[in-house]
Amino acid sequence: MLYNEYKKFFIFIFLSFLTVLFTPLNVQTQEKDALATNYPLQFVRYIYGENKEGTKDTPEKGGTPVSCAQNSKGYLYVLYSGNRHEVQVFDQQGNFRFRFGKRGNQEGLFSAYACGLSINSKDEVFIADVLKRKVLVFDRDGNYIRSFSSIQGILPSDPKQDIHPAHIAIDSKDMLYISDGSNGHVWIHDPKGMFLRHLGSPESGLFPSAGHISFNSIGHAFVLEGMANRVQACSHEGMPAAFIGESGSRAGQFLRISGLAIDSKDRIYATDIVQCVIQIFDQQGSLLGVVKEIDVNGEGQKLTAPSNIFIGHGDIIYVVEQPLHRLLVLKNT
Repeated sequence: MLYNEYKKFFIFIFLSFLTVLFTPLNVQTQEKDALATNYPLQFVRYIYGENKEGTKDTPEKGGTPVSCAQNSKGYLYVLYSGNRHEVQVFDQQGNFRFRFGKRGNQEGLFSAYACGLSINSKDEVFIADVLKRKVLVFDRDGNYIRSFSSIQGILPSDPKQDIHPAHIAIDSKDMLYISDGSNGHVWIHDPKGMFLRHLGSPESGLFPSAGHISFNSIGHAFVLEGMANRVQACSHEGMPAAFIGESGSRAGQFLRISGLAIDSKDRIYATDIVQCVIQIFDQQGSLLGVVKEIDVNGEGQKLTAPSNIFIGHGDIIYVVEQPLHRLLVLKNT
């Protein structure tokens, strides 16, 4: 059983790799004026995790951060995968405070592919675990509370009678939005984890590889559609309202869209793990600018495979640079 789950997971990763590798040549080739629109962001700091011996990670060696979120006290919770299956918690200055979680088959432990993390208004920590097919819930101190599944949302018409909760987001009313890696649905649950409905109708709620979810100031959901290289903006009813981005190498286009976040001014930030950029849009989908390089203490540093992005208190921006085992912290100038 566990072998079959691992097999499905690695097939998914392999197919994703092939999709990037065999993107048409006229898309992968950078045009002369591609990504020319600069957008100023200011470097704040890097955040590195620690191993269990207390040694801080470095760009050459360390854990693999995959997702992060911030609680009401400003503490940053970072979910690690790869060779480290745990959550590490940092204060507002980026100092390591404590860790919780580990890999295992027992209730309350992570599989090898826990990849989504979000925090509600009560500072409960929700972790989407793909291989366990559950969402695990912890208190602010890392004590396990409960888990739940989205199996109630499966329809007879779904191509796969299975669930793989990949990413999770929580709105201002503590409603839980969970993107499913198997069926392309976004499930909506109440704060206790009870399944309520799909985002949109069951038919319109199907997304091409639904990924990260974020919300604007009036509660509209925005869903990253990885295989389509775009963001879908949804109405209050959850119906498709607009699309932002498309496949390509020019500004406003993506080779592999990888992360999504929205700040307090409703600016939309999307990372591209292949082009190594952050692109910023307004709510109408107009491009505001592109970030390719950051001034770090007077030296230009290019972004390295930004796989995810989160915006916390005060619109501070956290960018996951997985190959360098760190979070890059930025702010608007």
